[in-house]
Amino acid sequence: MTAKTGSDNWQDNWKGQGDKSTIIKVVDATIYDKDNKRLPQKLSKGTPVTYLDSQSKEYSRVAIRVNQDVFFTRIDNLVKPKSIGAINLKPQAFGLGVPLVLSTYVSTLKSSIKTRQDIKGELEEYLIDLVNYVSSGSGGLSGYNFTELPMSSITKDFGEALGPIFCLKTGLINLNLGVNASSTISFPASGAAQLLDYYINTSKDQYKISAKSKGTANTLKMVSLVPTILQDAKLSARHSNSLEFKLMNTINSNTTNMGAIKGAALIGAISQQAAASVNNLRGNNAQIPFPELFQNILINEATVRNNKTFTLRQVAYVCEKKIVEYSKKSMVSKKLTEIVKDVLNNEVFYVKLDIDNGIPRFNIVSTSDRTVSNIVFRNKNDTVRASDKLGFKVWMI
Repeated sequence: MTAKTGSDNWQDNWKGQGDKSTIIKVVDATIYDKDNKRLPQKLSKGTPVTYLDSQSKEYSRVAIRVNQDVFFTRIDNLVKPKSIGAINLKPQAFGLGVPLVLSTYVSTLKSSIKTRQDIKGELEEYLIDLVNYVSSGSGGLSGYNFTELPMSSITKDFGEALGPIFCLKTGLINLNLGVNASSTISFPASGAAQLLDYYINTSKDQYKISAKSKGTANTLKMVSLVPTILQDAKLSARHSNSLEFKLMNTINSNTTNMGAIKGAALIGAISQQAAASVNNLRGNNAQIPFPELFQNILINEATVRNNKTFTLRQVAYVCEKKIVEYSKKSMVSKKLTEIVKDVLNNEVFYVKLDIDNGIPRFNIVSTSDRTVSNIVFRNKNDTVRASDKLGFKVWMI
């Protein structure tokens, strides 16, 4: 599997699609005049040209306009038409909603890629090749300029479309789950269900899959966990009185800033008096009225300890750090891990994708697997901005 060249390139990416602005792809492109005479000058890499569709009769001599002059050259000397703007590569953008068996899923995905008007050139070719590669489990992917492709979006978003193929070809097949050729693939209707990205359905069970790309942590939000525990009598009886769950509930039921501050008071990092003193403050830049109440944690924080005044966000950030530090204690992390596993019912599989030199490589682990452990809090905020409440970082070892 390689990037299309020659006649295939011309037929699929250029012929009959009108004039297109592009640039020279190779270091020195040989050009010809209308009588097919080779010219002494060459066009250097990056030279802007316009592909002239009506004057192009074969891939080896396509017409290009440079300023006001018309020349002829090989189609492979031109950078292929590119997809324009931000491209939605999520599974839902390919019409993958209803449950589909693997063969239908693959054909639907490939057909949708080919018919999407916003996916052109090498991006279209590479996505098709990725589907074929994961489906067959072998081959190579070459001839692509990966610096010109949206690799981050491909890994993160299109990986959600590739993952089900991997699951049904190899990932879940040998785990004694009843997954086989008759199993189906489906996606949450909203495309944004908590904790999962897609389902693998057998005749008896439905397995929840969370797609992850290399370099991204597996973060579980409190809103995905706390309501489930409170609404389930067994889970509530087992966990609701624990300090760890009370901390989770505090983070979930308050604003980002106050959840961190009240949480820090709950674990004893600051006093209840300190937390109460800022209870009515709103906004990241609100001034702390009694900073001396927080001196025990501020004095050791290099980013703010020399300040004369402190904002609500700065104090909340230091409290967040204290909570993260607390969650790393062995017994605390063990209890948090127990809570999360109970909520997930030991049935969420993490399918992680890494693309190395264009080649996709998958790894799969389960929340019930011994390789998933040491759940701790994760902080995405800083002393100025609060992007999200504290969530759990799931370590895979």
